[in-house]
Amino acid sequence: MVRFDLAYGRGTTAVEVPEGNFVGTLDPRPMPGVQLPHAFDEAWRRPFGMEDPVAAFQRGDRVVVVVTDHTRKTPTRLVFPLVWERLKDRVRSEDVTLLVATGTHRSPTGEELEAMLGDLRRQFRVVVHECDCDVVEIGKSSRGTPILVNRLVADADRVITLGHVGMHYYAGYSGGRKNILPGVAGRATIEANHAQLCDPRSTACVYRGNPISDEMVEAARLVGVDFLVDVVMNAKGEVAKIVVGEPEAAHAAARGFWDEHSIVSIRDKADLVIASAGGHPKDIDLYQAYKAQYTAARAARDGGIVCLLAACPDGIGHRVFQDWIERSACPADVLSLLEKEGFRLGGHKAVYHAQDLARIDVYLQSELPAETVSRFFYRAASSPQVALDAARERFGPTYRVLVMPHAGETYPVPEGARL
Repeated sequence: MVRFDLAYGRGTTAVEVPEGNFVGTLDPRPMPGVQLPHAFDEAWRRPFGMEDPVAAFQRGDRVVVVVTDHTRKTPTRLVFPLVWERLKDRVRSEDVTLLVATGTHRSPTGEELEAMLGDLRRQFRVVVHECDCDVVEIGKSSRGTPILVNRLVADADRVITLGHVGMHYYAGYSGGRKNILPGVAGRATIEANHAQLCDPRSTACVYRGNPISDEMVEAARLVGVDFLVDVVMNAKGEVAKIVVGEPEAAHAAARGFWDEHSIVSIRDKADLVIASAGGHPKDIDLYQAYKAQYTAARAARDGGIVCLLAACPDGIGHRVFQDWIERSACPADVLSLLEKEGFRLGGHKAVYHAQDLARIDVYLQSELPAETVSRFFYRAASSPQVALDAARERFGPTYRVLVMPHAGETYPVPEGARL
């Protein structure tokens, strides 16, 4: 047997694949962790696209630092103090606000904020963005979308974003401009932007020419982000790369690093793909964990099986996602809802899920009630063995298994394909 202990919630779950059926692991190429203070110092001294990130900052400036929320692993409590060391001689701590970019996610709990920010909560003002409250229009995108953002961002003299870069299944990549849109944008702006996800160019690992990403870039430019700090995390949750600088130039460097390590070519698709969403917080709910299903499905053959390991302690994670599934008797009904009602944020993930299920079956090991798992058109799995048994029954004793220990951070592409 080939044994794995895959991340699941705040712990792990064991997987044992018969040696004769195991055809490989799909995982990012090794990304050694860096010593953060040293790596930050190097990045600060060589910022991308600019000479001095804080040259224009001055005493009295209202500074907003947009940071990612509890669904991301960005080590804000470690990184921002390094930024503050370079900033504190120019601005006062009382003029700095840390704005948590929730987009349409729920607000983080006090415990989650403490884990994200630690002592920063007591040193600086902390505000959690609410997409339905206190947003103002700062202009329109080239396609006419009103760009609504948090008033604090609109009124700020200086804006910094701090995030992490990885694959995003319809925005191309996370990080950079995503801290603004959807991070601190109004719901109407987010929905108008995400409505473009049916465009075939709105897909993973496509940045320029991706209409969702392009509009996000426009929103960040309208805000006037002064500089960004983005990290790329390795499979152990360590910082493997840190970039500082002009938002577009620095983000380009980070996503180039991610591509080099995390786009993985495959010669043949598998009968069964066993995929971990990456553990907490990546599997905090089904809405977040779906990203791992998206990548794993691309490594499975037509008619194949994906076994998704995602604890989902917070449940589904989005009311529209849940509503569209609960109003559908089968996956095809979800696509009918899209035709009848048009795009709705949250419903888009139900559509992606339905499209996956048109060509594969998905077994889900989670903490969700069995009836919820079934209602979402999954097959419940008490362990990965359930999916292994199903694959053997469907494909015979020579069935082929791929394992994706960090599915949300691994993007499979056919051998020789160009993105």
